[in-house]
Amino acid sequence: MTAPNVRPIDRWFVDEVLPHERAYVDYARRTVRNDDEAGDIVQEAYAKVFTLDGWAAIANPPGYVMRTIHNLAIERIRQARVVTMQPLPAPTFLDIADETPDSFRIVAGQKQMARVQQAISALPERCRVALVRRRFAEETPREIASDLGISISTFEKRLARAVALLTLALTPQNRCSDEQPSEERDHKALL
Repeated sequence: MTAPNVRPIDRWFVDEVLPHERAYVDYARRTVRNDDEAGDIVQEAYAKVFTLDGWAAIANPPGYVMRTIHNLAIERIRQARVVTMQPLPAPTFLDIADETPDSFRIVAGQKQMARVQQAISALPERCRVALVRRRFAEETPREIASDLGISISTFEKRLARAVALLTLALTPQNRCSDEQPSEERDHKALL
C-alpha cells in the first residue's frame, strides 16, 4: 500500500498547530464565552492558517494561531454590537395636538380676566387690600396685619370674606344676572 500524499503544510499543521487545540478552544471560550462559537472560531482560524502563503516562515505557530483566534473573536464581538438602522415610520401630522390656544380661547381668557379684575375692584376696600396683598403680592399674614394695624384673626376674616365675595361674583349664575339689562333684573326682582 502506498502512503497517501501528504503535503508539507499538512505535516506542519499536524506537528506544530494541532497539538495545542485544547489551548485554542479554551482561549476562544474565555474570549467569547460560548462553547459553540468558540469551536467555530478555532475552525475559522485553522482555515485562515491553511490559506497562508508564508506558513513555513512562522516562528511560533501556536502564538500565531492564538493571535488569529483573538482577532476573529474581536471581529465577531464587534459585529454583534452593530445595530441595524431601520427607518422610522413617517410621522403622522394629524396625531400631533396643537397646544397653542385658538382665537376663541384667547378672547374667552381676556373676557374672564376682565371679569376677575372687575370683581376684585368691586370688593369692599378692606377685603380687596387683604386679598391683593396676600394672593398677588404674596406678603405673609403677619406682615399685612402688622402694617394695617389689625390682628391676624381680623386679617384672616377679611381675606375669607374677600374670597367668598369674589367666588360669588364669578359664579355662572351671578354672571348671567350681571349681563342682563337693569330693567329686566328689576322686573324679575318685583316678581
